[in-house]
Amino acid sequence: MTADVVWSTSYLGGMCDGDRYDDRVTEIVDAALERGYTLAFRQRAGGWEAAWRLAGAGSGAPTPPAFAATRTAAAEQALAAIRAAA
Repeated sequence: MTADVVWSTSYLGGMCDGDRYDDRVTEIVDAALERGYTLAFRQRAGGWEAAWRLAGAGSGAPTPPAFAATRTAAAEQALAAIRAAA
């Protein structure tokens, strides 16, 4: 077995579903920033939590976080809520 095969096999075995969608999550974070919001992600039992708030000081009342099985799905829910609030 070559070093390349060992590396790729061990790396792919450790990937979680959401890791394949980092580009989409980055697009969502950028879209939220363009609207004046910041997003934060936390892995919880059973999935991912995405919380958002206005980027400026005195950002107002906190909103309930979005929760989904993958980070991408949680980010999509958060962005939908941000768009709905606009």
